[in-house]
Amino acid sequence: MFSFFKRKGPQDRLHEILGDYELPKFRKTVFEVLRRLREPASTSKDIAEVMSMDPYLTSRVMRTVNSTAYAPRTPIKDLEHAITMLGESELERIVMMLGAKMAVPKDVPSYVDMGAFWQRASLRAVIARGLADLVAPAKAGLCFSAGFLQDFSVPLIAASKGREYAEVYEASAGGDKPLHELEQEQFGWDHAELGALVCNEWELPEDIADAISTQNEPESELRPDPVFYVRDLPDEDDEAWRERFKEQVLAQHDVSEEALDKMLDEADGKARELVRLIS
Repeated sequence: MFSFFKRKGPQDRLHEILGDYELPKFRKTVFEVLRRLREPASTSKDIAEVMSMDPYLTSRVMRTVNSTAYAPRTPIKDLEHAITMLGESELERIVMMLGAKMAVPKDVPSYVDMGAFWQRASLRAVIARGLADLVAPAKAGLCFSAGFLQDFSVPLIAASKGREYAEVYEASAGGDKPLHELEQEQFGWDHAELGALVCNEWELPEDIADAISTQNEPESELRPDPVFYVRDLPDEDDEAWRERFKEQVLAQHDVSEEALDKMLDEADGKARELVRLIS
């Protein structure tokens, strides 16, 4: 059981939030690949064997691991090579990201621009990982995954609640208040909490759920700092956000402004490539 479920079972809380809405499921092959990746006795061949049964998943995994967004040091040639070079935990995070992308419902209302949504998710992932590479390399994979998945529950809320959610979402987009604050005022919960609940339902690792659930908490020790710094990334280029981001990082971490500028300058191109690869 995840640490943030203190007083109520996660399935009960999930039902309180989503009602009778049926939560989308991961593809069976995604679940099986994740299961094998987590089994100590599984070999690279075992994992590659089950993943190869899903050409769609396989092609996107291989394209993603070879992208500039993920930046492998040498080209990765096949699934066994990917597992050997990246390790099970890193490959697991890529499969989870793609699994979540494929699980998002098709009937998301039009007020959520899904093209802009995935671009923003990819940019958060790239910036969070890029910053982690500079200040906390051991957390880079977690930051990439949590950055990408931070808001993945938003389309689920929109699909389940329709116009009831539109006013909240559109008010946030208009700059009234951050989305999570408006959600709390209107519903008594926010997309960060729902994201953690869905992580539990999908059997994703606890560190990702923790990072998603505490994305808006400045002092939390349950997630790496890069996940917090990218939480409010705007949909469009914003020089004010960039300067605020740099100010926060420079005040807390031993990293040069030149290195931050280089990372941020490269992030947009990497994010666009990531969107293209996973679409």
